[in-house]
Amino acid sequence: MIRLDRVSKRFGEMEALRDVTLTVAPGEFVAIVGASGCGKSTLLRLVAGLLPATAGHVVLDGRPVTEPRADTAMVFQAATLLPWADVLRNVTFPLRLMRRAGRETEARARALLATAGLAGFEHRRPRELSGGMQQRVAICRALLQEPRVLLMDEPFGALDALTREEMSLELLRIWQGREMAVLFVTHSIPEAVLLADRVVVMSPRPGRVAEIIPVKLPRPRSFDQEGSAEFQAAAQRIRGLIYGERVRAA
Repeated sequence: MIRLDRVSKRFGEMEALRDVTLTVAPGEFVAIVGASGCGKSTLLRLVAGLLPATAGHVVLDGRPVTEPRADTAMVFQAATLLPWADVLRNVTFPLRLMRRAGRETEARARALLATAGLAGFEHRRPRELSGGMQQRVAICRALLQEPRVLLMDEPFGALDALTREEMSLELLRIWQGREMAVLFVTHSIPEAVLLADRVVVMSPRPGRVAEIIPVKLPRPRSFDQEGSAEFQAAAQRIRGLIYGERVRAA
């Protein structure tokens, strides 16, 4: 479905990505981890069509990605909600902007909000919501577009630990049952292992694929699995790739 073929990206003299090759299947959840500055966010923006590649090809369903696509949605670390609009209008805004909203749009938005535990908050303003609730609104906004690809750039990074765990499980619950590929950037190794089918570990800049770690934990997932041998083995392998000798010496 998604294919990156020897993709590189430069910003002037700075090389952000070099020769990145990766495929993501329909319905697959892939997490991307690595040190700060290794090009994780840049990679997402290339897939989203927000940036052009300097070299190589980004392909979705056999077609080169050269601009943003209606079947691809992105969720950022900040919820970026319209402060003057209520929750319902924030969720429906992209479809209204693209003139794709129909008579059923509001009903679908309300159903998504209910799924995300936000029934009854449809007419609240963003300032009346917690950080976790705002991110749920942002995820509903992305899902209302019925994307085939969901790109998430550290969407829980600004949340407290308990809310972050709650949102991770909520995301899994919403994602399961949808034929939607997810690329999820995070700095949290446990979060990556909990969520993903595979974890892509990026090298320091220029970012390259150091290794791709399969996660063989059964679904549905929960934090109770953190103590399992499979979870610990995957997390330790990822830590070793990112931190090297510092992990082995600990």
